[in-house]
Amino acid sequence: MQHDTALLFQFPDEAMAAMAADTLSELGYEPDVSGGREVHIHLHGSDLTSALEIAQSHGGVMCGQSRLDENAITASAYSLDAITIPAHLVNEDLIAREESEMGLRNHDEDAADPDAFTPDPGTYDHFSGDVHT
Repeated sequence: MQHDTALLFQFPDEAMAAMAADTLSELGYEPDVSGGREVHIHLHGSDLTSALEIAQSHGGVMCGQSRLDENAITASAYSLDAITIPAHLVNEDLIAREESEMGLRNHDEDAADPDAFTPDPGTYDHFSGDVHT
């Protein structure tokens, strides 16, 4: 099982960092140039050796490495802990109390005809007259 890794490279100047980022991008890596002289990449099962060789050939030095936690990636991408749920969507217990007082278990049980809200007649042995081939 391969683990995802984040690498941070530092380069002597901005031009070398840009060239390394272009080469990494051409090979399928997704480099992020920050601060002009730093390039940050994530290895998702990619070849670590080629990333190191490309960075070193442009004068880069690896100055940071960390293992990526899959849950942290998902949390940062989707911000699941920051999703707000409006209160009117989580107060179903209030309407459930009203329905139980009237003896209802379903939203359409108070219709005069029990089949009034059934959208499907349940027969499938014929084609309706409006079907044309």
